[in-house]
Formats: sequence, structure tokens, C-alpha cells
Amino acid sequence: MAKNIDGIRTFLHAMDGLTSENLMGLVENFLSDEDIEVFVEHIERFYGVDDDEELGLLAQIMITGYLSSKAENEELNLGQVKN
Repeated sequence: MAKNIDGIRTFLHAMDGLTSENLMGLVENFLSDEDIEVFVEHIERFYGVDDDEELGLLAQIMITGYLSSKAENEELNLGQVKN
């Protein structure tokens, strides 16, 4: 379990200083606009959220979790995360 939390901490630390442009570039390496829309539609349907700002924030949180999972599975090299 400790290995997992260390990986999550490393990933989140690497993301701390990202600009929004760098984060979007990272996301675009793994997800298309259509893929992102799947996250948004899930949030709308499952959680009943319809406010655009809330949807955007929740989608960012969910996508960060997705990227963290990619990093943990070594599909995302943390060196790709530029600060």
C-alpha cells in the first residue's frame, strides 16, 4: 500500500507547478475531446450535475485521477509532466 501512496504523492507533486497549458498538453496525450466528453456526460448522468463550472471542475478532478492511474501503471512517464 505504501508504494501506491508514494506514487500518488510523486504524481501530484509533479503536477503542482503545471500551467494550465502544460496540463492540457498532458491530457491531450491520452484523451481526445470526445473522450473528455464521456467523463462530463458520466458526471452529468451519475451525479446529476448540470452547472457548467461544476462539471468542468469535477471533470478535471476525474481526469487527474485517470492520469494518476496511467502514471501508476507506467503508461505515463512523470518526465512528461513539465513544470
